[in-house]
Amino acid sequence: MHTQAKRKRTAAVGAVAAIAAAAAAFTPLTANAAPAPSTSQARPAVVPANAPEVQVPAAVKSAAVASGGNYTYVEFKKGSSALNSRLKFIYVQATNPDHVRAWTIDSWRAGSGNGSKDSCATNRGWLPNGTYKIKKFYWHHNGGARGVNGIAWDIGNHKCHSGKWRTELFIHSKMKPNGRQGSGPYRWTGSYASNGCIKLSPHDIRELAGYRSNYPHPGKLYVD
Repeated sequence: MHTQAKRKRTAAVGAVAAIAAAAAAFTPLTANAAPAPSTSQARPAVVPANAPEVQVPAAVKSAAVASGGNYTYVEFKKGSSALNSRLKFIYVQATNPDHVRAWTIDSWRAGSGNGSKDSCATNRGWLPNGTYKIKKFYWHHNGGARGVNGIAWDIGNHKCHSGKWRTELFIHSKMKPNGRQGSGPYRWTGSYASNGCIKLSPHDIRELAGYRSNYPHPGKLYVD
């Protein structure tokens, strides 16, 4: 009886040792697993069935391929009125460099300036055409009563056609730094006028920011 019990204990110890050895052998594989994809290399986003496909500019195609295959950007498309233009969020799929495709995922009414189409008019005119680097995104920007507050993208500075710099440019709306509506300069009244930045309604800017959870974060703004 004692011999049989000893054999059982020996077998059990052997099984535990085998399991431990297998776990040890598996650990290096886990440690050497591929790192999580970067923002630009995230898995392909789902394109809504009704999203219109758009032509991919050469500069965008190169950037999308270099990013690893998945890429987004925003485009401010000037309309007949500086206060009634469109801001578009565009997704580019370049997993196959020879067949790059892009879709407009969403678009919103947007304004830039106070109605003037003079792109060199500081604090009045709409933005100069060109490519802007999105420097930083904010959920709670605090610019004070005369500045930009709440959800915002810092798009830096840009030269107009005369060589003059337009500075401290943002994509923004009207709200308090915490994202809620306030009074005076912190309240949306339906006006798309700004000091030259791109302005969306609070509802629409939240929609644009919401796409950050499902798509790569845009790094460029194109104004045309």
